Amino acid sequence: MLAQLGSRDDLVKKGFVYEPKLDGTRAICYYDGKAHKLINRRGRDITYRYPEFDFSKHINAKSCVLDGEVVVYDKKGNPSFRLLQKREQIDKPFLIEARSREIPATYVVFDILEKEGKKLWKKPLSERRAVLEKTVGDGPGMQTIFQTKEGPRLWKAIAKRDVEGVMAKRADGPYRPGARSRDWIKVKNLKTIDCVIIGYRQEKRVISSLALGLYEGGKKGVKGKKLVYVGKVGTGFTERSLKDLYEKLEKIEIEKGAAEMPDYIHPVKPKLVCEVRYLEMSRDRKLRAPAFMRLRDDKAPSDCIFGQ
Repeated sequence: MLAQLGSRDDLVKKGFVYEPKLDGTRAICYYDGKAHKLINRRGRDITYRYPEFDFSKHINAKSCVLDGEVVVYDKKGNPSFRLLQKREQIDKPFLIEARSREIPATYVVFDILEKEGKKLWKKPLSERRAVLEKTVGDGPGMQTIFQTKEGPRLWKAIAKRDVEGVMAKRADGPYRPGARSRDWIKVKNLKTIDCVIIGYRQEKRVISSLALGLYEGGKKGVKGKKLVYVGKVGTGFTERSLKDLYEKLEKIEIEKGAAEMPDYIHPVKPKLVCEVRYLEMSRDRKLRAPAFMRLRDDKAPSDCIFGQ
């Protein structure tokens, strides 16, 4: 289930509850009473990345399906995507094992979709929450998301910590798999957007800037929809990230771009997604003052739409 973008006015909606919006990797957890499997939004099995997880100590069920976010907390107790990337960008077993000890992750659960073979999707959130609290206990590697009816109070705490934002959720709303619904509303503290990388420019550096695109339309699935060029981002990179990006982009370079953009840009297949911070979207639909934050391997290009 996906959320629609909202505003601070949504923090006082009647019949809604509020949770912190976490900066991590979304994953569905399948638990069979002994072992678990974590599947990210792109359908990839990411269980192997987190050998420190042992959910059997915290789950009171023979089987269940959970929805949550894999996060790594920094020293201040805030979710840090920078630290999480150190866990996600590696595949060598000895590095995975070492970093699981150095920078352990936590799976923060915010919903339960099935228990003991019984589907809970059509139940209201309030009922699913009650089941979740009886099923999942907090401990090393696993937590249940904090929830409150006090939206403005939670926002104040989120703004003070300068973290991602708040999720507003309709208390009597069902779980809508794969749908983007107003039953879930994300209120961002940081103005960020996920964009498709559709090209790159080379000047003094191996990559001087990335060309960004968004798809038209806000409905599920964007096959056949138009990809629109929304500008370039040329700040926020490290030398290492530029090198890694170039190695990825060079392999998917094409002759004709998927969207209309300046001739000096090297077009690439629209396969990679990045998150950028920006000031605002101009009237001609160009991002003002964008800054690169990170690649989003957990997001599909089809998720990058206007009004996300």
